[in-house]
Amino acid sequence: MVDPFRKSKLLSFGLFQKILFSFLVAIIPIMAVGYVLVSNGENIIRKEIESSLHSRVHFYLNELTRELGHIVNLKREYIFDQEIQRLNVLSPAMTDYDRRVAVLNLQKKMQTLSSSSSYIKTVKLHMVAEQKIIQPDQIEYGNSDEDKQLHLMLNRNEFPIVSWNNQLIMVERYPTGNYVNGDLPLYWIEIVLDRSKIESVLSQILTENGGNAILAGPEGKWAVLGDDSDPSFTEEMTRLNRVEGEESDSGQKRMTVWNQTYMVAYERSPDFGLALTLYVPEKDVFEPLEIYKIWFRILVATAILIVILFAYWIYLFLQRPLQRLIRAFRKVKEGTFDVHLTHKNKDEIQYLYQQFNQMVGRIQSLIHDVYEQNIRWQRAELRHLQAQINPHFLYNTYYRMHRLVQAEDIDSLKRYTRLLGDYLKYIARNAQEEATLRMEVDHARTYADILKMRFRDKVMIEWQELPDRLADLKVPRLVLQPIVENAFEYGVEEVEGIGLLRFSLMPDERALSLIVEDNGEHLPDSNLSEIIQRLASKEEDIETTGLVNVHRRLQLKFGEGYGIKAERSDLGGLRIIMVIPIGEVESYVPHTDRG
Repeated sequence: MVDPFRKSKLLSFGLFQKILFSFLVAIIPIMAVGYVLVSNGENIIRKEIESSLHSRVHFYLNELTRELGHIVNLKREYIFDQEIQRLNVLSPAMTDYDRRVAVLNLQKKMQTLSSSSSYIKTVKLHMVAEQKIIQPDQIEYGNSDEDKQLHLMLNRNEFPIVSWNNQLIMVERYPTGNYVNGDLPLYWIEIVLDRSKIESVLSQILTENGGNAILAGPEGKWAVLGDDSDPSFTEEMTRLNRVEGEESDSGQKRMTVWNQTYMVAYERSPDFGLALTLYVPEKDVFEPLEIYKIWFRILVATAILIVILFAYWIYLFLQRPLQRLIRAFRKVKEGTFDVHLTHKNKDEIQYLYQQFNQMVGRIQSLIHDVYEQNIRWQRAELRHLQAQINPHFLYNTYYRMHRLVQAEDIDSLKRYTRLLGDYLKYIARNAQEEATLRMEVDHARTYADILKMRFRDKVMIEWQELPDRLADLKVPRLVLQPIVENAFEYGVEEVEGIGLLRFSLMPDERALSLIVEDNGEHLPDSNLSEIIQRLASKEEDIETTGLVNVHRRLQLKFGEGYGIKAERSDLGGLRIIMVIPIGEVESYVPHTDRG
């Protein structure tokens, strides 16, 4: 085939060059005008934003530290409360009534303390001797090992706020000092700060899109955010701020995090070890330049004219041919292969059309060959299964019928012959390659009932009913009965006591699991491993009947995500799980058969 690009003079100015040249012609005037506007307004906006960020971070940090300072003073005042000390010292000499009254009074004090600030979530008074944790609304009992770990951490902490069990707390101990070797103070007050309140305040600091506020603890050990930012992003922001801003307790700067530049204002509180950081993406700050509306009107008018001409040109030479190609691909996806594309110009579009036409022809030929081969294989396998009636099963069936005739058990004989007739009728249906799940389950149950009548009291069958909403699912014929047959032949039949066969269902949103298990006693781990390996094998020369045959037929029908799998049952024997989809599934072609 002659390559249309070898003799075409259009290659010197091909489709890519046309698009690039047209784009430059359209964008250069817009960029020139935009550059003038942005360069004149950027410095003004930067100064205003920096001043605003600095003012806000200073104001909100002062407000926060003032409120936290108030809480610190309150907890120091409450730690020396006479009623707390009285209960701690005189509790052994108190009557139960006096002790109860004292605890109720302390609950009221804890409620008063909790209500003294909107930043307080709850207050806990830990009484070690009493082994009580007194809260405004409840009392807990007992001391825990976590208390010792808490006080060891408090020994190393020099700031009022610590992070403990994902909570921000403030602790005041009595008596003060360091506690080691598992020692505990006589009592302590634990104030749990309301993280959601702090988050709410932080979220109100910045209203700009993309802006956020971060309140970080000492050395960035904990952080509270004003929004749902990525934790890794927040960690990187606080780390860079901590490294680059050690020279002062406040300031403004530009920082680059994750390839994006931010305007940042920060301020630290030496007394509380807190750092408040506000940041706004530069790209969001300098995007709206309202001061240059007149220039933008000129820009818009110029851009509209250029874009219209450029868009029309692109539509004629690129968009319309590509739309034809897309529509052709959609037809191929839907299974329509009688598609042929033509293009009058000798350019890249013509080459794509020619290659597309050749590709469709090859795909159509390959799919035809593969589908014909798969259909023949499935039909042959199904006929093989239909023709394959176990002679041992047939002999035992007729022998059982003979015994029923001898015993003149007419009722059992009627039921037995009806079951056998239903079984043979289903087996002999050659015209149908698929069946509803109801028909498959009923056939497998018929087979199990035949064997049940044969073994009588030596076999128990637990059979879960199929819900009506699943009854019409389409499945390949003769996929469930071989599994039941395998359970009888290698499991139930060899049990010395009473054999148990259990059939159950486990549906979910996308798939249905049909489970057949038995209480067989002769399934060593080596045999189970061999079964699992056979099911997982892709070799073509492996056994093509029994469980492997069912597994491959299901995968050929529904895809590699379905089929059967084997494991050891809780009953002791083998559990076979057949997984089929719920709903429509596109025709599946194995990877090895795809073009």
